Amino acid sequence: MQAANQEGAIRERAYAIWEEEGRPEGCDWEHWYRAMQEIAVPAAAANGAHRARPKERPRKSAKGRIRQALKSALS
Repeated sequence: MQAANQEGAIRERAYAIWEEEGRPEGCDWEHWYRAMQEIAVPAAAANGAHRARPKERPRKSAKGRIRQALKSALS
């Protein structure tokens, strides 16, 4: 049901954008996209859908691993 509410909000905002711009023809997808950016994206971020992933540590190259093994063996 939440998706239907969100779609209705996007529809209403797209219509408002269309009216604000003087009701131009042929811009319906542009208005829909702008409305979706204003409504859907912030809502998804608030729900945690766009959480940043923790950065992975870069893997050492084979050469780096060999050096580390040699250092360990020689110490």
